[in-house]
Amino acid sequence: MLNPSAPTGVPILDLYEDPQCPICQQFEAIFGTAIAEVAKNNEAKVVVHTMTFLDRNLRNDSSVRAANAAFCAADQGKFREYMSATFAAQPAQEGVGWTEAQLATIAQSVSITGSALDTWKTCQQGLTYAAHIAALEINSERSGVNGTPTALLNGKKMNLSGLDAAGFRAAVKAGTA
Repeated sequence: MLNPSAPTGVPILDLYEDPQCPICQQFEAIFGTAIAEVAKNNEAKVVVHTMTFLDRNLRNDSSVRAANAAFCAADQGKFREYMSATFAAQPAQEGVGWTEAQLATIAQSVSITGSALDTWKTCQQGLTYAAHIAALEINSERSGVNGTPTALLNGKKMNLSGLDAAGFRAAVKAGTA
């Protein structure tokens, strides 16, 4: 959850994203700032479910490694920033993925440095969050989410067509999918 201190009664925004998903990159470019503001201002509880199905489709492990890197960044208070930077640094060709050096560069780009970077690297090298990521994938699929990006507002799929960042934020604040 991006903002665990959000008050009871605010809308719940569940986001399902795969780090390798090019449409998720577009989603992030359009709505990322609005999502960050909604979380920062506790206008909704924002829960990010990383998905990794593209690893199977593309026959690589980049989604798992990038998701793990984001959770390692979360240990440093930088989950949202890391995910945003990962989408911004997404390779132009789908399926190429990221090297470990590129993932580390992303960590540094979101101000994870010094001993925090050393901790991040240990977490990343050990794929500390692999079991958590696998559970998120299974639970997402069991919940009927079969594509990314998917945004659920109070459990209902949001209709994103025609929405800009301001419209998205207004819909989330109002709790209307």
